[in-house]
Amino acid sequence: MSERKTPQGVLVRKVHFEFPEDFQPCWHPDKPIFSHLANGASLFLPYMEPFIIHSVREAIKQIEDPELLEEARAWMAQEAHHFKQHRRFNEALIACGYPELREREEAIERGYNDLRKRSLKYKMAYTAGFEVMALSIAHTLLEDREYFFKDADPSTASLWMWHLIEEIEHKNLAFDVYQHLFGGHLYRAYGILSALMHMVGMIRPTYIALLKKDGVWGRWKTRWAIKKVVFRLFVSFLPRTILYALPGHHPSKVKDPEFMREWVALYDQGEEGLLRLDTRDPRQTPAGMLPAS
Repeated sequence: MSERKTPQGVLVRKVHFEFPEDFQPCWHPDKPIFSHLANGASLFLPYMEPFIIHSVREAIKQIEDPELLEEARAWMAQEAHHFKQHRRFNEALIACGYPELREREEAIERGYNDLRKRSLKYKMAYTAGFEVMALSIAHTLLEDREYFFKDADPSTASLWMWHLIEEIEHKNLAFDVYQHLFGGHLYRAYGILSALMHMVGMIRPTYIALLKKDGVWGRWKTRWAIKKVVFRLFVSFLPRTILYALPGHHPSKVKDPEFMREWVALYDQGEEGLLRLDTRDPRQTPAGMLPAS
């Protein structure tokens, strides 16, 4: 399974996730609200990630540093595989009785088509900003994986874990490209805020549409459950993001979690079971979560 890594350790993994015929939209039976929040995020990824790939591809036309170019090409390839796998997941989701999500896809696509008209500096600030948030949320979810993934559908949980791990793995690239071309701190911090506000605006209407279709939107229990999940996420995600937005920050200063390091080591050994981890006890390292052979 393993191919050549870049000097910073980025590897393009051509993975392929399979979703069962009896796929359930609430893929975490004990946490339907979190399931739909994550589903809302998944729906926008096949439009957001092509946008940030477009931004980096435009940016590297101005870069001659061969090592930075190599990292950028690997980053783009990883991001391309991410949105392709999420598109497959989204098709399975829509097929479960959510055709109204096609309208959400069209709205998200229009939003990113508009952003493509912005300046390269803005697009790279947005890209670097989004990657800061991706690094934050990856650490948050992997650190608290027992809560978010225990007893979840193995394929879906494994899809997210793979994606989160690669976000940590390629954490330096967008920051390095932005600093190489533009430098400075304030506009980069603006990019984080802009990406956050735009992301919320893309995801929130989608999970509302899902909850309305399920007939639970508007109930006080639903609203309370959303608040609890969002609070649990933001109590870790927000301080990390603020820290990463400070002057002098570089993503390389953020230590990789042990879970990620073991996952990568197992992948390098050719372990196919990583695509369908046993989620009954996600406190374990990946080796302990491998399905029985």
